[in-house]
Amino acid sequence: MRTRHLTLALAACLPVALTAASPAGAEPPRLNATVIQRGLVNPWDVAFAPDGRMLVTERPGRIRVYTGGRAGAAQLSVRTLKRVRAEGEAGVMGIAVLSRRPDPKVFVCASRTTRQGRWRNQLMRYRLGDGGRLHFERVLIGDRIRANTIHDGCAVQIGPDRKVWLSTGDAGDLSLPQRGDSYNGKILRINPDGSIPAGNPGTGTAVWSRGHRNPQGIAFRPGSGDVYAVEHGPDVNDEVNRIVRGGNYGWPYCAGTRPANGFSRDCSRDSSPYRAPRWQSGAPTLATSGAAFTRGSNWGPWRNDLFVSTLKESDLRRFAFDGPPLRIGSTLYNGSFGRLRGVSRRSWKGGDALFLTTSNGSNDRVVRITARR
Repeated sequence: MRTRHLTLALAACLPVALTAASPAGAEPPRLNATVIQRGLVNPWDVAFAPDGRMLVTERPGRIRVYTGGRAGAAQLSVRTLKRVRAEGEAGVMGIAVLSRRPDPKVFVCASRTTRQGRWRNQLMRYRLGDGGRLHFERVLIGDRIRANTIHDGCAVQIGPDRKVWLSTGDAGDLSLPQRGDSYNGKILRINPDGSIPAGNPGTGTAVWSRGHRNPQGIAFRPGSGDVYAVEHGPDVNDEVNRIVRGGNYGWPYCAGTRPANGFSRDCSRDSSPYRAPRWQSGAPTLATSGAAFTRGSNWGPWRNDLFVSTLKESDLRRFAFDGPPLRIGSTLYNGSFGRLRGVSRRSWKGGDALFLTTSNGSNDRVVRITARR
């Protein structure tokens, strides 16, 4: 397979950077982008097993397993999920792997038709076996999350607490994000066996936070373990939110710090009842989608920064945590790969890399981003 390499030094980034690329006196890392898989159909997310096997979801209904996250890695298996209803934004979306010996557990969020004929976003668990085969184990959340052609959310992550975290969208229904009996428009937290963890804010519910429109990225900040979610706004204010236990993020009453949908609410303060975003786009929106933090020392001054993919702007945004407010420090790969959907991270001893998925409708790719000081 032919590979494509793009080496970006600081000079290559500066024309599209929105602010200074790095703190004063700090030399930014040199980046290298390599297309490691191509010919995919709407790849949504990437996850890795402990031994390095790479799993990629495709929205129309598949999970592909490769020997690793490198150019030319062989495909081990393809799993086609049953009863997937892939329409609009819905389909097979987020994926995460819980490292367990000898067989890792794989968690997938997918839009499916239930046996009762309802369209639901379901969280399922698989076992990753020898030869890259995925063995279905059970549905963890089956009938609680409405699906639609828009606003499905479905980011899946394993937290530092080894719980499963899942984002859900409002499915186009403004009433759902504030309803306590609905799992839509929420950030959910469950145990790997599907039970409700101790410490969740409600009794017998997976809901960790509410008031979300369409969060498609979840990431945990290194060191603090703080949960961050990236969310699509309507015609204004994509958001980056720090998710707190029991927090209400305002939708449909607020879009960022602005009242929305004709409601008259005070959305400007980061206090009860609504939490203000750490960052908001203003207008126009960027269509912020995936999110991942870097952790390795190979990223130099960009270590522990948040990287967010954008669909409308077709770029990768680096958010710097060098003091309030949260700010965009760099804009990378502006249009180089088209629309960018997902951002994932893979660590190894002494460093880590980012993995991007494209969303161009045909011949989509997985791109690996490495850094060196």
